[in-house]
Amino acid sequence: MSGPKKIVVLGGTGHFGGRICRRLAGEANTTMVVTSRRLADADALAANLRQSSPGASVRAAALDQSSAGFARDLTALSPNIVIHTAGPYQGQNYRVAEACIDCGSHYIDLADGREFVHGIGGLDAAAKSSGVLLVSGASTLPGLSTAVIDMLRSRFDEIHAIEISIAPGHQTPRGAGTVAAVLSYCGVPFKVLKDGHWITMHGWQNMQRQSYPALGFRLSAACDVPDLGLLPEYVAGSRTVTFHAALEAKWEQIALWIMAWLTRGGLVSSWRRSIPLFRSISGRLIRFGSDVGGMHIRLSGVARDGGEKSVSWDLTARQNHGPEIPCVPALVLARKLADDQISKTGAIPCLGLISVEEFDAEVKDLDIDWEISG
Repeated sequence: MSGPKKIVVLGGTGHFGGRICRRLAGEANTTMVVTSRRLADADALAANLRQSSPGASVRAAALDQSSAGFARDLTALSPNIVIHTAGPYQGQNYRVAEACIDCGSHYIDLADGREFVHGIGGLDAAAKSSGVLLVSGASTLPGLSTAVIDMLRSRFDEIHAIEISIAPGHQTPRGAGTVAAVLSYCGVPFKVLKDGHWITMHGWQNMQRQSYPALGFRLSAACDVPDLGLLPEYVAGSRTVTFHAALEAKWEQIALWIMAWLTRGGLVSSWRRSIPLFRSISGRLIRFGSDVGGMHIRLSGVARDGGEKSVSWDLTARQNHGPEIPCVPALVLARKLADDQISKTGAIPCLGLISVEEFDAEVKDLDIDWEISG
């Protein structure tokens, strides 16, 4: 489709939605619609974006994915691309993606829920029939992680182990959706491929020390993410795929570890009611930490010459620019779709859809860099 594209950002005033709106404001050949459940909030952000980006085509709308009239309201906006940032995605259904199919719009989400990202393929036939592309997990995992793996593949004859960890800076703002996602799998069992066998781990347990070039050592714990189920198929021959999160504040890491044990012991079935308390406490203590975060990906296997090989990719984000990273795959895909650079249709996880070069271009104005060792 030629001509200007209308991009609707669902949850546009939220933790990640606001960042995406700010970076897309003023994009050539597009009109952006900032949405929120409260029109006043969307109006305020839209006005701010028009002021900071003169000439930008930005408008506001009230949109609530939980409302009975959501599909009708979305259709009324006539979107070409919908970016779904209103998490948490754990426990969500696909009504947003289904509404996009019905109104003929492409769809991108930043989902980090393993089952949610895996299940998007159930809409593949309907999306192809409608001529649209639905992409789930257009975020750090698996969007950026697979971009890094694709960049490093050529160094190996076989990749046997993939170890991923993320270490957010302590001063990173805690959105309600992010906290809800973190607590949703606290103590909950999930499957992990380890040495060729599927074993059970529990959220925020399996504590270990993780080293980062710019951060030093941090405590880390296992978390359930889409990559754990997707990468064993994406990287043929892989026998181990792990993911750990390493919070800067040891008290937070240990608190989550204890909370996980309480869930495993049957004393607490859900931590949903604790979301406001956890946000309040961590928010009060947010100043007692740094604005530097990191990401680590280590690939191990057989080199082209037949010897054993291990390569590490380490990213460092300073000045609290780490929260921009989860937005990058969605931004790259939105720009490509707006410029008609993607002809693919269907419903798929965000596997191998962006490159490290495209990631670099998107963050060139941020204090983010990476290095390869090994």
